Amino acid sequence: MLQFQNSVRTRYLSYSFLLYLASVSVLPNLALAQDTNLDWVSFDRSQFDGNAALDTEGNVQVFWKTGDNYSTYGVASRSEGYLALGFSETGAMTGADIAVGYRNSDGEFVLENRHATDFVTPELSDDQTNNIRLREGSQENGVTAFVFEKKNRADCLENQVDVSTDSWQWFIYAFSDENTFAQHGPGHNGKKYIKLGTGTTISVNEIRDIDGAQNFTIAQPEMTIPTQETTYCYTLHKLPEGNKNFILGERPSSSSDLLHHLVVYACYDLPDSAKSMVGEDPNCDFENFSNPCTGFVTEWAPGMTGRTFEPGFGKPFGSDSYEYVMFETHYNNPDGLDDVSATAAYTFLYNDDQVDTEIGTLTLGDYQVEGWTLEPGQPLVPHSTVCTPECTSRWPSAGITAVSVFFHMHQRGVNQHVQIIRDGVEISPLASIRSFEYGYQFSKSIAEVQLLPGDKLITICEFDTSADDTPVPGGLASRDEMCFAWVDYYPANGVIVCSQLDLGQAPDNPLNGTAALCLDAYNDSMPIYPSDQIDASFTPLEERGNACDVSGDATTDEAPSSAGPAGASPTTGSASLSKGLPVLFGAVVVAATALLVTC
Repeated sequence: MLQFQNSVRTRYLSYSFLLYLASVSVLPNLALAQDTNLDWVSFDRSQFDGNAALDTEGNVQVFWKTGDNYSTYGVASRSEGYLALGFSETGAMTGADIAVGYRNSDGEFVLENRHATDFVTPELSDDQTNNIRLREGSQENGVTAFVFEKKNRADCLENQVDVSTDSWQWFIYAFSDENTFAQHGPGHNGKKYIKLGTGTTISVNEIRDIDGAQNFTIAQPEMTIPTQETTYCYTLHKLPEGNKNFILGERPSSSSDLLHHLVVYACYDLPDSAKSMVGEDPNCDFENFSNPCTGFVTEWAPGMTGRTFEPGFGKPFGSDSYEYVMFETHYNNPDGLDDVSATAAYTFLYNDDQVDTEIGTLTLGDYQVEGWTLEPGQPLVPHSTVCTPECTSRWPSAGITAVSVFFHMHQRGVNQHVQIIRDGVEISPLASIRSFEYGYQFSKSIAEVQLLPGDKLITICEFDTSADDTPVPGGLASRDEMCFAWVDYYPANGVIVCSQLDLGQAPDNPLNGTAALCLDAYNDSMPIYPSDQIDASFTPLEERGNACDVSGDATTDEAPSSAGPAGASPTTGSASLSKGLPVLFGAVVVAATALLVTC
């Protein structure tokens, strides 16, 4: 396989938020119960199929009933002023589509559709009749409550959002005892990740106890963070014995605000020479260290919590797969602080009971990390990589089923999505995220998506470089950029990385230019190979979600959906799209060990 010097993946600086940062909660779709402790809610609760408390005290409640084009929501709070419920891609204000209800000076209940462009006061949307529309509202007896409809698929993605009615949706909320819409008071806000759909849940972004589970912890011993801006540190750990064990839950912890990310890598076929790292102090000489571990187990980044798999699901480890993991910590110290100590750890819940479904993780995106740049001074600059059909053909004959995607960029990241090209035609995307926020990262649960052998996957990241006056490099530092998507799927198989590489134009390199990359945990054959699919054209989906002319009013109960058909438009796209500027590595060394991968 190959070995890259100084290549790596991912994460995050400290970030201050203007309006709110609440603890993450995750709730499944709950059957509505006519519980007497909700009698204070003023509207008819029986019209809804689901209900969840948005706050820990139960003083802010949301109800829902999904429909084909529109879904109905009810929200109530024990407050005497405005109440806002937002639909967010990430749990952040940025990009959120917000319904704000309040009583005006004439005593009328008013519903406004607002859109947040950042952590600032949300702006009134041009569309006040079609995307969000009021059914009923009241403010009395210390309760503000209203019921409204929201379109499932947005007409104008510039200031509206799609709602994940088939899976999990982020809600944000704020309330006040004043009817003047302004910044809420302390503690009068929050966010929650709620399952609206009825499909199978594979994992939840919260820490739960698991009956009968054991636990083990991998930890970075206390160390002094170097004064340099960027530091990556590595410790190697031996996992509990057994042919096949299963990770059932993940619990990260750290003691330092300078932590940018934690990553746990699976070590397949680890050389004996590397095993001497077990029990040693962290190796922070990252510029001269090549990580021999290429599989992805899990990661923590700002905004994330622990994760728990549902009963029947788990990630395998043991002598049948991997027995060692590499623990990576990335510290970002832009102010050169001295004498700052830190510890970090990851605790896993596990057992050796065979699960019904084994979960694997596939790495997509720019595995090379370095060697590309983004044009400065632009509001939206794309960068893409291709996972070619030659690699996906190694999947089981029935294919794999994707269940969640963890998108990752740095602070310039705006949008990201993974396209599926099947038989030369783009079908519905695997997953996407708009209005990416660096401090609000999470594993996005999706309705199950089947991927078939021979599919081509294109990972596209879009960045805002308008504040930069020099080219922005891909790289290890927080000030650089990255583009990754980690896909959890079942059933687990050996393909762990599918991407492409810029091999440069070295005369002794038989694969000049761009080549495909496919890392298989159990097969060393052809990790790098030429492919005509990297630049192959395809027929894209018809564009949707940009009908921003809202001059017409919707008066019917079911307005037509704006979603384009899953067929083809007459134009064609390129599988490589905008692949950054090719520079780099000079010659890639084709070696017998593994890739250095880092975040």
